[in-house]
Formats: sequence, C-alpha cells, structure tokens
Amino acid sequence: MVERDGKNYVVHPNKGGYVYVYNRDVNSAPLKVENVWHLGKTSNFVKNVDSKTGELVGRRDLNVGMNKAVCPAIDGAISWNAGSYNPDLNLYYKVGMEFCADIDFQKVDAPTSAQLHLGASYTFVPPPGHDKAFGHVSARDPISGKVAWEVEYKYPPLASLLGTKGGLVFVPGADGWFDALDAKTGQKLWSHNNGLGHHGGVISYKVGEKQ
Repeated sequence: MVERDGKNYVVHPNKGGYVYVYNRDVNSAPLKVENVWHLGKTSNFVKNVDSKTGELVGRRDLNVGMNKAVCPAIDGAISWNAGSYNPDLNLYYKVGMEFCADIDFQKVDAPTSAQLHLGASYTFVPPPGHDKAFGHVSARDPISGKVAWEVEYKYPPLASLLGTKGGLVFVPGADGWFDALDAKTGQKLWSHNNGLGHHGGVISYKVGEKQ
C-alpha cells in the first residue's frame, strides 16, 4: 500500500510479470486500475496489458500439440517471494525471473466425465536471445514502474527481499550468496556465502535500540 499526492494505492505484482496499481478508495468499487507496468522482460503469453483497464491484449492461447518458448514458464516472471518498499526513496524492490517453457499440450481421456480434460508436459528453456535462464532485482517507482536501477543475477533469487531504514536491500541468492545492496544505487556493499541456497524470507529484529 502506497500513499502519494493525496491518493491511496495498492501495488499488486502479478505472476505473469505485470504489476497492477489500483486506487484503493473503498467508496469506488471495483477498485480502479491506475496503471499496469511490466517487470518481466520476456513475457509472450500476451502482447501487452492495457495500462488503463488491466485487460489482456493479444492473449496467446495454447494449441493442442507442441507450443515452443511460452514465456514466462509455469513458476512465473514474478513468484511468491515478497519485495520491499522504501518510503524515504519512493522505491519498490522486486525480483524478476526470466525463463520459458516448451509445452506439449494434449487432450486426456476421462471416461467418467463429459467435460473436456487437458494435460501438458513441459521443458524449461532459456528466454529468447539468452543461453540460460536468469533473474534480476530492480528498484522502481511503484506507481509508474520507472526503473531507478537493476542488478542481474545468474540464478533467479527465490527468497524474499528485505529493505531497511538504513538504506540497504538484502538479497538472498539461490546459490547461497547473501548480498547487501545500496537501496539508492544498487551498488553491492557486502556479500557473504551462507553455504546453502536461500528459499525463505529475511527478517530483521531489534534488541534494545540496536537493529
């Protein structure tokens, strides 16, 4: 939730790689879409999303048989792992994942039901123009989506980010590296290998007056 210029917003990251910005005025239902911006780089399941209505534009429906390089892959360009917001800098920090899948889409026999049943098998593939999947952490204006900085990661981070009042963003890497980035510039200030890939969140706690 973000407050700016007298307006109250909800910023909602969507698994397809798009971030929806709603006006959260409860007296106006359903909530009005104020903007939609794209965090992913290689999505092709739609051509675009209407930034005024949130409607999908040019949706790519799968055909029975092999569908090559459907992006993002099933885990999404954005996953469950939470981002972080710095109200002092008005920046929202979020992980993006860039990978696709070849999907073999087939009808499945289901003699006990009159409904059509469908199934699929899939193989992960790199996004077009890349040799391997990769991830990134970016700092953006949460309302407009304008990029302040972006750091690319060889392995998409799978854990949640942590931002601090002191101007840091902690990134738990899938390869075990734990980075502290400058919240304003994205510069890596500190790094430590914890010996195991991170899959959970990061916490900060205070004892007395020391964080």
